[in-house]
Amino acid sequence: MKLVPVALAAMALVLSGHSMAQSTFPQHAIRLVTALPAGNDAYVRVLATRLSERLGQPVVVENRTGGSFVPATRALATAAPDGHTLLIYSPAMQITKRLQPSLPFEPVAEFAHVAKIYEGGGSMLLVRPDSPFHSVQDVVAAAKAAPGKVSFGGVTGGFGHLNTASFLAIAGVQAFHVPYKAPGDDMPALLRGDIDFTILATTLAMPHVAAGKFRVLAVTTAKRMRVLPNAPTLVELLKNDLLALETWGGLAAPAKTPAEVVTRLFAETVKALGDPAMRKVVEAGGDEIAVNERSEQYAAFVRREYDKWGEIVRISGMKAD
Repeated sequence: MKLVPVALAAMALVLSGHSMAQSTFPQHAIRLVTALPAGNDAYVRVLATRLSERLGQPVVVENRTGGSFVPATRALATAAPDGHTLLIYSPAMQITKRLQPSLPFEPVAEFAHVAKIYEGGGSMLLVRPDSPFHSVQDVVAAAKAAPGKVSFGGVTGGFGHLNTASFLAIAGVQAFHVPYKAPGDDMPALLRGDIDFTILATTLAMPHVAAGKFRVLAVTTAKRMRVLPNAPTLVELLKNDLLALETWGGLAAPAKTPAEVVTRLFAETVKALGDPAMRKVVEAGGDEIAVNERSEQYAAFVRREYDKWGEIVRISGMKAD
């Protein structure tokens, strides 16, 4: 019986510690790490400003580019799990890890996934205006008739390359990949007729589609795009959900960050995303604000996406050089 007061005191101490963690967070400046280069991180900087206003501490953006996302992910994985170091997380990290399994980070287990920030418009399967291909079925038929002769462009291992490789694998055909250094570099080649088609991110393709430079045969979104209601999705054409490939981004903290800190970060992020300035900068990039009801829902989404990219890499047969 003499132990009861001691046990109760210990329990009270633990509970008060959790309460203090929630009430005193944050205690100092927060680092917001991104793999985006300075100049291409407009939405990150607006988010940092809004979170700083809400949390009452400076939120400093730290650009850690290159290195197959290792510098950015290591900055978070080696930080104290107290919510003072955060990461802008994207599916590109998942894809890179699937293509290079030896990379020293785990996209799901090493992080506490806090909140989804945005989701994007996916990509478009494009041909030039005078192309003999007027549908995805035309592309598939030509590839079946002459395996490896139909050509497409894209950055090796990039979204467009993986989108195309999975499309070809599910359609059961082969085509010839022409590599380019950066997204969009394949557009002049497509216009010249050097390649037959490409799959390009909507943010890059849409201005040229609107100008009549390309025809859209299909899109990679789960549902048809509002701006292109007549363009079918690859999902509806080939009846496979793996072809629903959309871009998105979110906020992550180190694994083992206290649940109450994650909850606070989630709540403040959702409020920050409701700011008109935040919505404007996200939509300017062709994306839309997108949040979940709870951080647990977003974490489950991240796990499903990682599984999906693993299957896409498997069926595509792609490997990093």
